[in-house]
Order: sequence, then structure tokens, then C-alpha cells
Amino acid sequence: MTKGIFVLGINGSARKNGNTAKLLKKVLEHAKKEDAKTEVLHLIDKDINPCRSYCAKNGTDCRYPCSIKDDMNEVIEKIKVSDCIVLASPNYWYSMSGLMKNFIDRLASADMNPSILNGKVAGCIATSDYDGSMSAISQMSTALNAMGAIIAPFNNLFSNSGRGVKIQFGEKDKRLARNLVKLAKLTKNEHGTWV
Repeated sequence: MTKGIFVLGINGSARKNGNTAKLLKKVLEHAKKEDAKTEVLHLIDKDINPCRSYCAKNGTDCRYPCSIKDDMNEVIEKIKVSDCIVLASPNYWYSMSGLMKNFIDRLASADMNPSILNGKVAGCIATSDYDGSMSAISQMSTALNAMGAIIAPFNNLFSNSGRGVKIQFGEKDKRLARNLVKLAKLTKNEHGTWV
């Protein structure tokens, strides 16, 4: 039994019941079957302002807690107590949504010595009517990994439903959930000690 694993799903879609949210929900339901606690956070419900590039000024102005007074510090506190995070975004022009990009930019304040993502397990989901989901997943995964997150195996969970093609899931969303929880269990005692 996997006790104490908390998986936080972060929905970067403006739609709380759209395809992205549905696919994220499926992954979190499977994580619950692995005895993990789960929660969904919808970025559309949060007031998260754009990054003001404090890091570019002199390299020391970007720190946690971020001096911008909005909901980002609250979101970071939720990430701090999680063992896994799953970022989910629709594909907007071969990239993640603006909500997700803004969120990742603002994570920079929590990436300073040590990063809150150091040793946390992460997965990514993208949905699209056409092509571009893998590009969005690659961008999200690269940012998370650069901040110290461990990307779960078989992290390429995406759905492209346009042009008459509808990809059906079953084993892929279960596999991502199992890998997230299993990897989090294996690495939980090492959180923050990766160099």
C-alpha cells in the first residue's frame, strides 16, 4: 500500500470540464486506485500575474515568496506538500496554454536554492484537436526537469482528436498514474537531496 503519496494535478486549461480536465481526472482517478491522495487545481481559478523578470535585474531579486501579491505563493505552498505534480494543458499553436506558460514562468521564484521541485515526481498531459501535443509536453517536461523534478516514465500522455482521429486511452493513463505513484514512493525519502 502506498501511504502518504499526494498527487497534485494542475489544469492549465480555461475549461474546467474540457478534454484536458477530463484526461487529468482519469489519471488522478487511477492514482487513487494506487492509494494516493489526489487534488486538482485549476489555474483559471487563480489570480496569477505574469512574471516581472526580477531575476534578470541582478539575479537575486527573484526569490520565494515572490513579491508579486497574487495567488502564486498559495499554489507553491500546495506544490511543496505534494509528492507528485501532473501538469495538464491544451495545445495552443504547438505549445502549452498561456495559463500554463505563465504558471511555469512564475515557478522561477520557487526554483531558488533549493528548488521546491527538487526530487518531486512529475508527469505531463496535453490535448489537441490536431498536432502539437508532444511539443507542449516536451516544453512542460523540460521546464520541470530543469527545476529538479523527476519525470515519470511513459510521460507522453496526449490526445489528438482532430481530423477524424480520436485516440482512446485505457492503459496509457493507468500506466502514467502507476509510474507517478511508484516513482514517488521510491524517491520520497530523497526529496531535495538530488544534486
